[in-house]
Order: sequence, then C-alpha cells, then structure tokens
Amino acid sequence: MDPEDYSELVAGLAPDLRTETTPIRNAVGRITGADIIAPRSVPDFAASAMDGFALDGAALNAARIGDPIRVIGDIPAGHRAVALQPGCAVRVMTGAPVPTDAEAVVPVELTDALQTGPAPETIRIDSLPSSVPPGWNIRAIGEDMKRGDPVLTAGERITAAGLGVLAMLGITEVETIRTPRIGLIVTGDEIQVTDPTDGTPTEAAAASIFNSNLPMLAAAVGGLGAVPIEATSRDDAEELISVLTSMQAEADLVVTTGGISAGAFEVVRQALESDHSTFGRLDMRPGSPQGFGRFGTLPLIHLPGTPQGAFVAFHLFVGSLLTGKSLRQRWRKGILAGPSLRQHGRAVTFRPGTFTESGEIRAADRARLPNFASADVIIRIPRGTGSERDSDSPRSSGELSAGTVIEYLEC
Repeated sequence: MDPEDYSELVAGLAPDLRTETTPIRNAVGRITGADIIAPRSVPDFAASAMDGFALDGAALNAARIGDPIRVIGDIPAGHRAVALQPGCAVRVMTGAPVPTDAEAVVPVELTDALQTGPAPETIRIDSLPSSVPPGWNIRAIGEDMKRGDPVLTAGERITAAGLGVLAMLGITEVETIRTPRIGLIVTGDEIQVTDPTDGTPTEAAAASIFNSNLPMLAAAVGGLGAVPIEATSRDDAEELISVLTSMQAEADLVVTTGGISAGAFEVVRQALESDHSTFGRLDMRPGSPQGFGRFGTLPLIHLPGTPQGAFVAFHLFVGSLLTGKSLRQRWRKGILAGPSLRQHGRAVTFRPGTFTESGEIRAADRARLPNFASADVIIRIPRGTGSERDSDSPRSSGELSAGTVIEYLEC
C-alpha cells in the first residue's frame, strides 16, 4: 500500500475536537473553528492617505491658476470630519476622516504650508499635477476589506498577521478548535530514560540507547499546535496497557513508536493486535512498518521505532490527521536542484532536502535522522518503473535528475 492510500485509510482517527471561544491575544497558532466574516469595512470612513489638505473641485480649479485657498478647519487622526465649504480647504492628517465633498487630498509637500504647527489661514499649491484623479490620496470605504468579506476560513491557522486583521476589524475573540492533546508512548527495554553519569554504567545501561523519539515527536506535536503527553513503556504488554489506560481520560490521539515489526519482543503488536490494532508494512522507505487502531474509543497510530522512520511517518500520517488534510492534498511541487535521486523498484522513498537560494530543493545524500536535522522538506521519490526483465530488482528503476519537478512536504 502506498503512503497516500494509507493516509486515507486512517483518516477516521483524526481527533473529533470541540470548539471554544479564544481571546485573539491568545489565538496565534490556533485553528479557526468557523468561518470569520468581516463585521465592518476597513476603512469604514473615507480616510486621508497623506498629511495634507482636502480640497473640493472649486478649490482645485483655483489652485491651478495660483490663487490662495482659504483653510477653514483642521482634522487630526481620530477626530471627526468638519464640513468643507466650496472653494476652501481643510487640513487633514494621515488616517483622518476626509470631508464628504472633498475630491482630493493635496500632500503638504506640494503646498507652501509648514509641515508642523497650527493650520495656516491660507495655502498656495506649488506644483499640482495637471490631471488629478477623483479620490486622489483618499482611501475609499472598504478599500482594504468590505463588510461581509471572508477573513479566515474554518480550519485555517491564525498567524500574527491574521490576528492583526481581526484586531483591525474590532474582533476581540474567535471560535477556535480546542487544542488537541497527543499521547506519545516510546516503547522498548533498550530506551534509556535517565542519564547514567553517576558512577560506572551497568551492563543494561551499556546496551541501551538514548531516547531521541520522545523529545523529537513532542517538539513536532507542539509545532502542529497540539500539546504532547509524554510516556515510555518497557517491552511489557501489561505496562503498555496500563499507560494506554491512563491516557484514555486526557488524550485525543495516542502515537506509539517501536514494537510493531515481526520480532520476538514487539510489545505494541503483541499487546494490541488481537483486539485493538491492525499492523502491516507499507510500500515506503524509511518507515515501512505501520499500524493503527483504537483502545476503546481512543484513536491509536503506531509508528516504527527507528528515529528516521518515526520522523517521516509522523509528518506524513499524524501531520495529516492534525491538519485535517489527506497526504495527497498536502504535497507541494518544487524543482530538484540535485543530486539525482535513484528510484526504488518497489517502494516510495523519502529523502530530506533543503531550499537553495533560488528556491530549488537540494537533496541530502542519505535519509538518516542527522540528515533530517538540517532539512527544510521531505522529498517524495515515487516508485520506479523498471523494465519487465529487471522489475523485481529494487534498484532497477531509474532516477530523478536535476531540474525535475518533485513533490515535497515541509518539515
């Protein structure tokens, strides 16, 4: 099974999350729970785009022949507009409301007025353009956004700029998806949970490895706007069941790593396969072993234990569940800068890549976790199509050369 088909198979495990009301100051990074529509226009009054003088048509005509224009009012930003008498001018500041009858705002730099201090009694305009378009330097009502325009759609992540738009519209709180809580269980007797810096390491400690999957996936969960709940389990089925039971009341989804292959100590498979989960191998490298299921009503996703396999599978499958998009929908297009990528004859393969200064994607030499450490993207290398004679060979199927359009996923 290809990873895209598997992503659609497990789509039903996506957390079913309620919405909650969130003040916008706390909403950055949150996911909108409903469409947000502009309740007003921006600007919602005709506003000056310049510091200058608002003139009507008669005043503009007088200015063209060098006549002085009488100034009858002053409108700082944040103050109400004043009435504009025919043939006269009103000083306006940037962002201030423009009088209804004004046809243009002439920048102060084009007049003989001082740029600071009280408004003058009269002004002369030194260099008025020969053709002044209607509404020159006047921001029309709804120029940035009209009342009823869509602002953010349901399921969209709120950015800092998005928050600024909400504040611009006077919106103080929004409906957001409740932050999902993702249980992470790293399994294996070989996982070292403490740093044996005191004294001589024991024989067991000498054969153990540091737990890289847990902090790595916890950071990835946080990067997707969710909250990680961290746990470990030895290769003991009862211990694993106990950890899962404790997570039922607080987690929306549980992700396990390790223990799902065909060995004698595959604790996740041994504990869950008969009643809770399904396991198999996908046509993908790295990360072929995969599994999914439910512990009661608690959704489960089972990832391989190798760090690079867990990293890739998390971004492919858990990322799809938490963003609400299938893997097919998430792939983006880019240009391969090189080196050439050999296609596998029987599997979709993945390789870390980085963006070049020109925006192309340069592939790493290997797909180990240290290679992903400096990666911007996960490159998808499709299964090859070798000749009939050598179709059974995993290395028989050609390559993607520099300049090829490739699919990638940011990581």
